[in-house]
Amino acid sequence: MRHKIIYRHWQPGDDDAILELFLQDEQFGITRDYYQRKFTGSDLEPEGVRLALVGERVVGHVFGSQMYLFVEGRSQDFGSVSVMFVAPDMRRQGIATRLMQDLNAYFERKGYRGSILYVETAEVYQLYQKVGYQEVTRELQTQLSPRLNSSQLKWTEVNPEDFDALHEIKKRWASQNFPVYWHPQHPEVHKYNMRQYRVLRRTASIVGYTRWDEPSEHRSRGLICDPMVPDEDPLEVVTSVQAAISGQRIWQTAEGSRYEEPLRSLGYALQPTEWVDMLLPFGAEIDWAGLGRTFW
Repeated sequence: MRHKIIYRHWQPGDDDAILELFLQDEQFGITRDYYQRKFTGSDLEPEGVRLALVGERVVGHVFGSQMYLFVEGRSQDFGSVSVMFVAPDMRRQGIATRLMQDLNAYFERKGYRGSILYVETAEVYQLYQKVGYQEVTRELQTQLSPRLNSSQLKWTEVNPEDFDALHEIKKRWASQNFPVYWHPQHPEVHKYNMRQYRVLRRTASIVGYTRWDEPSEHRSRGLICDPMVPDEDPLEVVTSVQAAISGQRIWQTAEGSRYEEPLRSLGYALQPTEWVDMLLPFGAEIDWAGLGRTFW
């Protein structure tokens, strides 16, 4: 017997039923505190929380929030998709497809340039392909080993006076790579997170920066993301990182990135992870030919 399914956006009083849905999969990791603070920022609206209900039971859910990507020479609004979940006993009834169709219709009403998301399973990948998303890139990782070199490129900690220069560097990087989050009023690096980054300098000039996680209980080998260095030889950037580390580090890159071939040329095996970036443009296709890929 097929159930009558109602589709609508979030309304006050829905949270308890939504949290009951998430309890069906403990690995999903959505806590009551997290969920009840979902509207704290300005990037998520009630219409961006799409629900499927059978009676008073929530059987499907997805978030659609606002984000900014630099594309076609400027920062543009995109929809970011997350927290997609359908009750196990209600799957294969088209619920996820309908939720995505409703969410993308909302994004289009908002005037967004497109919708972006990342997936980690083949089943969900096929769902998003079905509703029009195309693959942008896949995450790759390798273990980078330390190596002495005489490069003039040196990694240092971030200073507060670096913030403006880093914001402009990211804009230049965004003009050469896709997808990259960038907004004129929202710098990535600021006083509250500066310890999570490192700056690359050539003598006194700042030429780039990256997210730089030292080894910890969470990541025993740390994590270094593709450095945003728009105007230097990528091979020299890789060797500058090797000179700055004391032990093996995980390097996160992407298929088609400007660091993929330099890393391979040094003998590193790049292993794909489960994560895939996917994009659905609204209106004209987005021309990313000639742009490097990055895992946003």
